[in-house]
Parts: sequence; structure tokens; C-alpha cells
Amino acid sequence: MKNENVIIRSNLATNNLLSAFGSGIKETRLTAYLGYLISLNIHELSDYLCIKSPILTVYLEKKLDSQRCDIVIETMNTTVIIEAKVNNSDTTSQLIKQYNEYKTEKEIIIISLTRNNHFSKNKILAKSWTDIYNVLHKCSYNGHKQRVLSEEFMKHLEEEGMVNTNKKEVYARDVNKLPNMSLFLQAQVYFCKANDNIYKCSYFAPYFGNKISTISPGIKEGLSYVAKIENHIEVNTFEELVNTIKMYIKKEKLKLDKDYIETLIKQVKDDEKYDETIPHILLLLGKPRMLFNPPIEKSFLMAGKGFLSKNYYEFEELFEAARL
Repeated sequence: MKNENVIIRSNLATNNLLSAFGSGIKETRLTAYLGYLISLNIHELSDYLCIKSPILTVYLEKKLDSQRCDIVIETMNTTVIIEAKVNNSDTTSQLIKQYNEYKTEKEIIIISLTRNNHFSKNKILAKSWTDIYNVLHKCSYNGHKQRVLSEEFMKHLEEEGMVNTNKKEVYARDVNKLPNMSLFLQAQVYFCKANDNIYKCSYFAPYFGNKISTISPGIKEGLSYVAKIENHIEVNTFEELVNTIKMYIKKEKLKLDKDYIETLIKQVKDDEKYDETIPHILLLLGKPRMLFNPPIEKSFLMAGKGFLSKNYYEFEELFEAARL
């Protein structure tokens, strides 16, 4: 006999408790479930969320003067405030207001929980749903209840694409202009319009076009470089894009002139007609490495000519295209 049967809701199949309450990712539902898991005193989860002393109370949607906190954990010695987002929205303003409005004599720890953790800043600790998934996946559970409810939570994160499991390994895009190439090779970044599939990729590979290869010494047409995606950051305004790139350059200690980088970004903005009303994804990358020399030609990646008709690859597909 089967241990489980498939549940169909709104013509969609599901295999986890949270999705049985409704399809799609719901921020309040996800946050409430996390709050319940926290209350179960799962040691590794508490440690990840900076809960260092016994929990007294876990509050969900706790109201302040002008704010509402998603999760508040009161412990013997500290108060931990968590502002959770299912995307990468900036929580800085909300958390600073919550920090200032919360009335307690205990130390306050403020946490921004997003799809991919941003840089910690302004006393705010950056955490991610993917890290929580990984923590729960490796836990030594104290009892059946902790394990079962954590497994249901992890299934939901997987089903809704909130964590980087079952990835397409490489995200590939045509790069046909010098500023884009320079930002990739020197600043180790790439940005484009938001796309959920990008979150499933661990690496980025630009396909340098013929125009770039004719004016850039040492650069050949094709796909040759691959860089690890260290983080995916959602940005909206041009100012936010510039500031995040500058912050990353400083963090990675890249020796680049800030004015030069800002000029490159502005050139890309003008070339691509950057629209601040559309969410963009900024990929923060590791060191670009030349994996394919000679580069992989487009004829081995797709049929026909023009822009890449496929943007997501397994490494095995690229190795085959490179005849390795």
C-alpha cells in the first residue's frame, strides 16, 4: 500500500502540507510555518537564526506603533526580529523602523530573510530560505515531530522553487557589447531582466559575439568563460544597481576605479534601455574562468542563427558541444 496519495488542488498536484492549503508561495503562510518550526527548538535552526538562549515566546505578525513584525522571538537574553520576503526585496527600511519602535531593554537582533541573502548591513543580519533549507536538511532532529514538519517545509520550498535544488547548472546569454563584457570580466557581475529560472542556475556563461571578438584582443567569438554565481540580487532602480555593484567590488577587493565602473554601468543602461519599472536580476559572480578553448560555437548549441535560443544548460551538454 502507498504511504501517500497525490492531492489535487486547483488542478495542481502537490505532495506537501503547506501546498495543500493553497497553490503558490504565500509569504504570510510560509513565515507562520517557519515561526512554528522555530518554536519546536530545533537546535541547528535556532543557531542559524542567532537564538542563543532559551525561547520564551514566538510572536507572529506582532504589531508595533506603525510596523508589523513577521516573526519575533523573545529569549531570556535577546529579542530576535525577522522580516521575511519570498523574493529579494530590500527590508532595510522596515527593519530599522521595527528596531527603533520595539520597546525592550534586551539586546535586539534584526534579521532580513530573503530568497538569496544580501550583504549584512546597518546591524541587519542577512539570511536566506536556501540556507534554512540546507540547515534543516542536515539537522539531527530531536523527535519525530521536528523531522516530519521540517520535511514538509522543505518539500514546499522545493515545489515552489524557493531553493536551488534540481538546478540547471549554467545560465548562458549573448554578450555583444564591450561594457557588458568588461563588467563580466573585471567587476564579476552581470544583470538582466528578472527570470525565475535564473535562480535555478549555479553558473553564468557569456557567449561573446563576433563584434566583440573583432575589437577585443584575446577574446574569441563563442562560449569560453564560466563564472560561479555567488548570489542573485533583485534590483529595481539604477541607483540600487550601481550601489550594489560598488559594494560587491569593495567586498571582493577588486582593484577597479569607481568612476570607470559607473561609466560602464551607465553605458549598459543606455544600450539596454534599462526600465526601472521592471525588476532586474544582478548576478554577483566568482572569478571568470576559461573552460573552453577554443570556444564553443553557436552551431553546436542550437540550430539556425541569431541569439541563443536556449539559455539553460547542464555542464554535460556544454562538454558534448565542445567535443570533450
